[in-house]
Amino acid sequence: MKYGWTAMMMCLVSVVVAGCAGLGKQMTDEDMIRSTVTTLKTALETKDLDLLMTTFSDDFYHPEVGGKEEGRDMLQTAIDAGYADDGEVFLDDMEITMKEDGTATVYPIDLSGPPGSVSVELTLKKEEAGWHIIELSPDGM
Repeated sequence: MKYGWTAMMMCLVSVVVAGCAGLGKQMTDEDMIRSTVTTLKTALETKDLDLLMTTFSDDFYHPEVGGKEEGRDMLQTAIDAGYADDGEVFLDDMEITMKEDGTATVYPIDLSGPPGSVSVELTLKKEEAGWHIIELSPDGM
């Protein structure tokens, strides 16, 4: 009986210590950026526009598109036209570069689909809820 209680207490102590060891760990900026990019990949491949838009900052701007809402409208049009059908996102060669201005770039994000293939560079900034895309630059544009 005494052995049983001792074994149970040892197990309990082990669980508590293991649990406490994980409490101090926070995601690094690079981990958070990878999470944002993975969400982007999932959203594009499943054509989930609502999920996709969660990866963009409210400060997103592209000179040929406009802000976040204009970008959403353009993406919806592209999805409706079939441009995202059978699309794939490849992150194998992706590199994250932290910039001195507090932003980060991620390149290349390789996109492939029926219209062709393109590599994209993302610029992200850290916001209260994590890292979000503020700029998107396709190669050749």
